[in-house]
Amino acid sequence: MGNIKIVSISMAFVFAFSSCGKTELSDNDNGTVETPSGGNTGVETPEEVADFRMSMMVTEANKLGRASVDENLPTNEGQLQVRWDSGDKVRMMVGSSADDVKACDFSLVGGTSMGSGNFEYVGEEVQTNYYYGIYPPMEIGSNGEVQLNVPIDGTIRQAAVDDSRHLGKYRPMYAAPVRNAAGGNVLIGVVFKHLTSLIIFKVTNSTDETFNLISIELSTSDGKTVFYSSASFNPQNQTEAVTDGSPSASVAFGFDGNGMQVTSQEMKKAYLPVLPTDDFSSSQLRVKAVTDKGEFITNLPIEASQTLKRFQAGSYCIFNLKKTTTGITVGMEVQGWEDGEIVDVPIL
Repeated sequence: MGNIKIVSISMAFVFAFSSCGKTELSDNDNGTVETPSGGNTGVETPEEVADFRMSMMVTEANKLGRASVDENLPTNEGQLQVRWDSGDKVRMMVGSSADDVKACDFSLVGGTSMGSGNFEYVGEEVQTNYYYGIYPPMEIGSNGEVQLNVPIDGTIRQAAVDDSRHLGKYRPMYAAPVRNAAGGNVLIGVVFKHLTSLIIFKVTNSTDETFNLISIELSTSDGKTVFYSSASFNPQNQTEAVTDGSPSASVAFGFDGNGMQVTSQEMKKAYLPVLPTDDFSSSQLRVKAVTDKGEFITNLPIEASQTLKRFQAGSYCIFNLKKTTTGITVGMEVQGWEDGEIVDVPIL
């Protein structure tokens, strides 16, 4: 069995919007953004539109972040790096108060970006005294909740080897509300945090024969139902996502085409997002790998479950799968398992 290793990693995003007139802003301890007088006070007509621009930068290349990840992370002691993909959007709910907000979608400008990303919203002018966000853009119900759907039945498909782009719509994030007494078209203090956990499978072929990996299934060996495909979450209340529906004893995902090809002595990576699970500390975890050469199953020792306890939002776990001539072996690394920690992303 591989060593069980816990490394504390923290995550989040701080976004800033730039405008023609910049206003000095400061954060206080209660999450409210305050500003001195002298903000934008120009008279605007209904025909005018606001042009908001959002920038994000991570100061250290070894910090992890949003949905997609840098697939080129080192095989040893690797940490994930932020990446924004072409077509990415975030939805900000912006208005005068919690009861008066408008959905404003911000789009990534300039294509795929590693470590930083510029976003832009162009549209109707809105009051900006109160705002919060959700990624990817999704409907927010009249009760303030969003419905999170992350399939566990194999519906999630990875398109190519070492390709994490399929994660986008399955790794939702939220930004808690910020109050800005001054308004204007400069927003500050927006922090996005993950609502799912990310499981990374590093698959190594230790045989002399190439194989195609068709699917991977993770389950409890005793049949305990701990995995969920749906949950509800209220980004304004910021409480933990509430899982709903009938739980399952397993979660699975697959690969497009003929599967992910892994040649002799090669290592490839696969990515699976999961909603927060129930506790499985008393159940052994089982990994089943289906290949074009057969089906291989192995159980992790109970010590692994006792260390993990459950998959939580805002963390990632690496399973090292090694295909041998007799089957597969599994080692495990756990990273980012501390709740509530934040990597500040400074304003450009």
